[in-house]
Amino acid sequence: MAKQIKIREAVDKDLRDIVTVWKRNIKTITSASDIFDLFRDFKKYFFVAVSTVSNSKDGDSVIGFVGGAIRSGHGHISGIAVDKEYRTQGNGKSLLNTVERDFLAKKLEKVTLEVRISNRGARRFYEKQGYKRAYTVRRYYADGEDAVVYAKEM
Repeated sequence: MAKQIKIREAVDKDLRDIVTVWKRNIKTITSASDIFDLFRDFKKYFFVAVSTVSNSKDGDSVIGFVGGAIRSGHGHISGIAVDKEYRTQGNGKSLLNTVERDFLAKKLEKVTLEVRISNRGARRFYEKQGYKRAYTVRRYYADGEDAVVYAKEM
């Protein structure tokens, strides 16, 4: 049974899995309710990476997601995560590219996101995808850690 990863639009039944992946992989105080609200308001910009096992009746298993939103006339990545065992396989890049294409189709010329200053792996990932460090927000996270804001011109 071969595993394959596919990217597709998120649907309502994925929401619980999105919350689980978010909570498991993103160090934040964002609540399930916050994620539900974001999903409700910007569902069009939510995509999931699913692991499919050929010849399986179990269906798709969500292993990652990206959640986008529109902020002040530009695209914004509100959350992106891939479960640890599926990282460094191009899944995060595929998720990011998918939401960026939708932003571009809406004629949005810029995409932004925040990342913990200590999350060097994520920062390297975003830089490889063409994001540039814009500025730092002091004490952005509830635990007092700073955030680096990245931007990408489309």
